[in-house]
Amino acid sequence: MKIISVIPLKKGIPKGDLTYFTVLDISPGSIVSIPIKSKKTLALVVSSEELKDRKSNVKGMDFSLRKVTENKGSSVFLKEFMDTIFDTGKYFTQNKNNAVASLIPNIFLEEYDKIKNISAKDGPWGNSLKDRPSLKTEKLLFQYPFSDRVSVYKTLIRESFARGKSVFMVLPTEIDINNFAEQLSKGIEQFVFAVSSGMSPQKNLAIYEKIMASSHPVLILGTAPFLSIPKKDIGTIILEHENSNAYKTIRRPHLDLRVFTEIYASKINAKLIIADEMLRFETIGRKDMENLNPLYPLSFRIDFLGEIEISNKGQKEDGKKFQVLKSQSTEGIKSALKDKKSVFIFSLRKGLATETLCRDCGETVSCGKCGTPLVLYLSHRGKKRMFVCNRCGEEKSGDTACASCGSWNLVPLGIGTDTVQEEAKKLFPKIKIFKLDKESAKTGRGAQKIIKEFESNPGSILIGTEMAFFYLKNKIPLSIIASFDSLWSIPNFRMSEKIIQIVFSMIGNTSEKLIIQTKNEKDEVIRAIESENFLPFVRGELEERKKFGYPPFKRFIKITYLGDKEQTKKAKETPCLKFPIIRLSMKFYLTNSYIFRLILKSLWIRKICCKKLTEGNDMKVRFCYIRHDVSRPLRGVLRPAHFELNLNDNLLPWEVQKEGERYASEHYGLGRLVVIEDKPLPRILAG
Repeated sequence: MKIISVIPLKKGIPKGDLTYFTVLDISPGSIVSIPIKSKKTLALVVSSEELKDRKSNVKGMDFSLRKVTENKGSSVFLKEFMDTIFDTGKYFTQNKNNAVASLIPNIFLEEYDKIKNISAKDGPWGNSLKDRPSLKTEKLLFQYPFSDRVSVYKTLIRESFARGKSVFMVLPTEIDINNFAEQLSKGIEQFVFAVSSGMSPQKNLAIYEKIMASSHPVLILGTAPFLSIPKKDIGTIILEHENSNAYKTIRRPHLDLRVFTEIYASKINAKLIIADEMLRFETIGRKDMENLNPLYPLSFRIDFLGEIEISNKGQKEDGKKFQVLKSQSTEGIKSALKDKKSVFIFSLRKGLATETLCRDCGETVSCGKCGTPLVLYLSHRGKKRMFVCNRCGEEKSGDTACASCGSWNLVPLGIGTDTVQEEAKKLFPKIKIFKLDKESAKTGRGAQKIIKEFESNPGSILIGTEMAFFYLKNKIPLSIIASFDSLWSIPNFRMSEKIIQIVFSMIGNTSEKLIIQTKNEKDEVIRAIESENFLPFVRGELEERKKFGYPPFKRFIKITYLGDKEQTKKAKETPCLKFPIIRLSMKFYLTNSYIFRLILKSLWIRKICCKKLTEGNDMKVRFCYIRHDVSRPLRGVLRPAHFELNLNDNLLPWEVQKEGERYASEHYGLGRLVVIEDKPLPRILAG
């Protein structure tokens, strides 16, 4: 009889490893079916010991062990893949089972028996790649326009095939997968396979069988979890569209799939190419910090054969009301429509107004349930205005007074897609106008329908948010950024690179002319666009981040506590949480719950004093601090079930307050705050 420890391949199980007994011959790395309550769940065996060696421990247990009766044999997954999942879970301070369940595609769990029958049965852990030479992973940066990247990939793929090596291209969305598959498959269609969770299980199974049966090297295009495909000849991994926010998982556990991909490439000694038209600034910063080499010299120039016009810069039209579309834009649209050319107008936000203020008291119109600023929308029929909360869905009539002072003197601020649509209908009443945002298209199929109708009607206007970039297939003669200045309305230190990404996306979808409406001709991004060179701007941005302590030079840690009002208030007032804080807030979160957040800032990645937040083994997260006794007050407040620690780079600029640094300096002799996570990124990714 044996005692086995397993990791359930299922989310939502609070514990990490679970213990069972069995009479079967089960070795570590096997997949078994375990009983959890009244259901059967797949689990990965991490250890197996004889009962005689654990007899004293078993007798001391205050519960009865349950029996495992079904062994599905050795895992189909490579050992390196599972190790990558465990390292990623440690880095993001998540339970093993949550990380495992999030980083393995559902098709592998739901259809495991079929996958097992397809895969080769080579022994424990799905045949480790231990025979590969232990070399430092080659990491290359590739920053070039889309067409140039595709051209280089075609050559690189054929060179890899000649060496007998497969290539895996990691992409953030199914749309990206389809676009790159279409571009790269010409001439090698039988060796190109696209996989994603959006495909049907039957189609994914058929593709998986072809990949595993192919003796010829292949090109696989898929999202990061499909690195689980145990293809042992992968020699190159391409991390494409590296700047995409879609690599961060929205739901818990909060993981960054770029980190996962980078760790996996290191585990299997594959060449890693990190690519995009404009890489993240922290990735560019890592070039010098970690001596990453470029595949080709990084390109910071705008590759656009058309015309870029900065509209109405610094000019005021006296005696006229505020215009959503300036005179230059209006004339450009008229000229394009006259020649039956289509027009795309970009707006960052949906709705009529992103924020509404009271002119008398300055109060923002906010949601009565969760406190989030309400957005003003037009109803679907376009006859009624209404306030909607984008967080909880609460609706309020557009005819409302200020909740603070009762005034009716409310002013809407910001330009949304509905505002642009209203203006366009007034100026061009006979032209067909389409709108594409999350309100007009709830699904991908709905968005594709809007784009198809727009492209089949030359001389029409499309108004859309960033969502439109994913679905536009053909370039549009004229594109307009309705309000460049409003792009800065989001208080995020990453906003400058997001704006550059938007500009590159607009250029990539435009064939003749791009008009950018702005009133600030001194804006640094505008100057970079006019010079058609972003290198000085990127250098300046990285220097500022280094000076003020932002990624990639410093790291941020966000701690979240969710509970009722009294529990959350008690957690907020914990004395030891006051010294390292950059930002601390508490707000109502829905369903009578309150959420308390604080953000910590790390100064150095180095070894300092560490203690567990809670006693026992329920919590694997470590809280690193300066004083030995600093975590003691936490033990009675932050219970494991309520506590979450995750890395967060999206820090608002005003959250870096001198008051926090002053407190740290006076009480601990530091000029800045020293709080770091247990597993620093460079240590995990060491090649």
